[in-house]
Amino acid sequence: MRLRPILLGLTCLALTGCANNFETVAIQTTAGGTTVAGAQCSLSNAKGNWTVITPGTTTVHLGSEPLGIDCVKQGYAEAKTAANSSVNVGNILLEGTYSTIDGSAWNYPQNITVPMQPLPATPTPQS
Repeated sequence: MRLRPILLGLTCLALTGCANNFETVAIQTTAGGTTVAGAQCSLSNAKGNWTVITPGTTTVHLGSEPLGIDCVKQGYAEAKTAANSSVNVGNILLEGTYSTIDGSAWNYPQNITVPMQPLPATPTPQS
């Protein structure tokens, strides 16, 4: 019966489409152990760019390269860091090589804390 190989092929295609190429990450900024709310953070990798105001979440496209994070807030020095991706073995087993190409073989940390440093206070001019 020729229908059986076709159905098997369609089933395999459907299963490889189940992996998620996107992940929601939560970004928090801190200074001296205290949350710094309202920092604007730009996230980027080879798959795209995203912006989030802290504390907040955004959905990023997964990839093998680190997720670059750059946060700014008035009164604080610019903070740059990167979150490394890790291998998602389950998706590689399900999808094989395809998952390493589309990004679903990788995960970023779900919670990322970016340390920020307050700028020194500017002295007030005396009259």
